[in-house]
Amino acid sequence: MKKSVFLFPGQGSQKVGMISTFLEDFPSQTKKLFETANQICNRDLLKLALEGPEEELSLTYYTQPVILTTSFLIFSILEKHAFEPEVVAGHSLGEYSALACAKSIGFEEAVFLVHQRGKLMQEAVEANTGIMVAIIGLDLEEVEEMVSELLQQGRIEIANINGPDQVVISLEKTLENDLLSRARERGAKRAVTLNVSAPFHSSFMEPAKNKFAAFLENIDFKKPKYTYISNVTAKPVEEPQVIKELLIEQMTSTVRWREIIDYLYHHAYRTFIEVGPGKVLGNLLKKQYPDVRVAFTHTSKNLKELLERGELS
Repeated sequence: MKKSVFLFPGQGSQKVGMISTFLEDFPSQTKKLFETANQICNRDLLKLALEGPEEELSLTYYTQPVILTTSFLIFSILEKHAFEPEVVAGHSLGEYSALACAKSIGFEEAVFLVHQRGKLMQEAVEANTGIMVAIIGLDLEEVEEMVSELLQQGRIEIANINGPDQVVISLEKTLENDLLSRARERGAKRAVTLNVSAPFHSSFMEPAKNKFAAFLENIDFKKPKYTYISNVTAKPVEEPQVIKELLIEQMTSTVRWREIIDYLYHHAYRTFIEVGPGKVLGNLLKKQYPDVRVAFTHTSKNLKELLERGELS
């Protein structure tokens, strides 16, 4: 698929039952990949994805390998039917899905890394002391002003810049009500606490950063088969050692998703497939650039329709 981009979602796209249609329509591929992931994580991730409980599925050290395995499964089916991208980009955790699909790291290595990453991220913050809040309907400058106002009261940082009017903030839970009320006073369309288990992409993750670097050091990265865009730089990166360094930096850095989308659009990309559970990235993209074509693969029905057409509608 010439001039196409595959987008890989991050945490927040998970939900109980999200893999059920793939198990029905692609049973052998689904079971095989999840069996591998189960062994690495020492947990029946397929059963967890099918049946929950949601509280356990939302624990980051399970959420990350489940989403990655689901994305890799969908990519493998697309690849088998000659759907290949020119560019891959992943949101946060999605970077590991993108790198695995671009053959920069193996699937097993990717599952191992995100499982360890998730454990370290969970350990970095005492339970229920840090959260993430999405602010929708305010521009970045207004959100930065709110963050600045609350800095005197505790730790609060911008974690994700997802679009022109969608920003995610990592903060101490004690600041939650104050932030939500300030956002509404400023006219935010929505201000919602996210279903994630820790405040990612912020200095809260500093304790996990150095420990994770040790795991990455033992993994052999290769030059990606497809153009790969980094969350940290919002630009293509191909040197394996630089990719490693940026993945470490990503743990405490803002995810510059809006800039990634701007970069791709201004380089004439108009065809996108969201490879994984949920429709968050594709909907963000369509909102920012309504003229692009986006396909979703969050159910096997969507995936099969795409495969039958042979192209985006």
